[in-house]
Amino acid sequence: MNQIMKKSLLLFLLATIFSSSSKAQSIVEELRNINEERIEKNKTAMKLLGGWSVANIATGTYGRLQTGGATRYFHEMNAAWNSVNLAIAGFGYYGAKRADTDLSLTETVRESNNLDKILLLNTGLNVGYMATGAYLWERGIRKQSDRQTGYGQSLILQGAFLFVFDTLFYLSRSSERERIRSVLESIQFNGTGISYNRTF
Repeated sequence: MNQIMKKSLLLFLLATIFSSSSKAQSIVEELRNINEERIEKNKTAMKLLGGWSVANIATGTYGRLQTGGATRYFHEMNAAWNSVNLAIAGFGYYGAKRADTDLSLTETVRESNNLDKILLLNTGLNVGYMATGAYLWERGIRKQSDRQTGYGQSLILQGAFLFVFDTLFYLSRSSERERIRSVLESIQFNGTGISYNRTF
C-alpha cells in the first residue's frame, strides 16, 4: 500500500511538472508571436515611410529646379523634410531587423507601451507641424514671402501625411494590445505559484 502511494505521488508530481512546463512553453510561444507581429508591422511601416520619403526627395528636387516662386520653396521643403524622414525610416528598419522576439512578459509589455507612447506623441507633434505650416502660409501671404508661403504649404502636407501614418499605425496595433491583455488576464496567482489558463 505504501508503495502504491509513493508511485501515485510520483505520478502526481510528474504530471504537475509537465503541466507547468507546457503552460510556460505556451506563454513563451505566445509572447514570441506577439513580438514577431510587432516587429513585422514596424518593418512594414518603415518601408512605407521610406517610400514616401524617396518619392518626396525625387519630386522635391526636380520641382525645386523646374519651378519658381512659392512652388519652388514648397518642393525645397518637401525634399529637405523627407531627407530626415528617410534617415528615421532607415534606422527604424535596421532596429526592427535586429529586434529580439524572445522577450519576457515584462519586456514585451514595455516594448509595446513604449511604441504606443511614441506614436501618440508623434500624432500630437504632427498637429503642431500643420499648425506651424498654416501660420507660415498665412504670414507668407501677408508679407508677400514666397519662401514662407511655400514652406508653410509643405509643412501642412508633411504634417497631414505623418498624422495619418502614425494614427493608422497606432490603430493597426490593436490586435497586439488585445493579445497582451489576454495573456495578462490568463495568468493567475495562487498560494503556491502561477497558473496560465489561455483559451484559443
